[in-house]
Amino acid sequence: MTKQFTAWLTRFAFIFFSGTIFCAAPVVAGDIEKHGNAFVIYLPGNLDYLEIVDRLKSEILAANWEITDVQEVDIGLRQYGVKTENKVISACKSQLLAQAIKEDPFISLAVPCRFTAFRDEANNRFVIGFSDPAAEAKSLNVSRYGAAEQATEELKGVLQTIADFYK
Repeated sequence: MTKQFTAWLTRFAFIFFSGTIFCAAPVVAGDIEKHGNAFVIYLPGNLDYLEIVDRLKSEILAANWEITDVQEVDIGLRQYGVKTENKVISACKSQLLAQAIKEDPFISLAVPCRFTAFRDEANNRFVIGFSDPAAEAKSLNVSRYGAAEQATEELKGVLQTIADFYK
């Protein structure tokens, strides 16, 4: 073999196998992780942000939770020159709230439950997560918080469904 042919073959093999490795291992959603007093999942940064937000809303509703508000953080920050993709979705399950207030009315300091969906520019990924209702109840010295623990588990189920969808 000539040196030119060997060099060409080496470059071809490198490009072919590099492409195969990268194509064979696409970035997928990760598992649910604890982040302070929150639970989060990470999604690839090449996904469509509004599709992710719509999927999150759909999964919240499918879990029999109500969406009480969507805070358009991204739109609100534009007036300050901040360009971001960030929304906060407030959700409530009235049956759990009624139970929680019977357990300890101070729990109402921590409602509604909040999800967030934002782009993490530094790591080229999307973060979907929620503040842990049980951890919030504990931080407020709520004496009984069984309903908050149930809410945490149900909301983790919402995150898991989204993670599974993008795997």
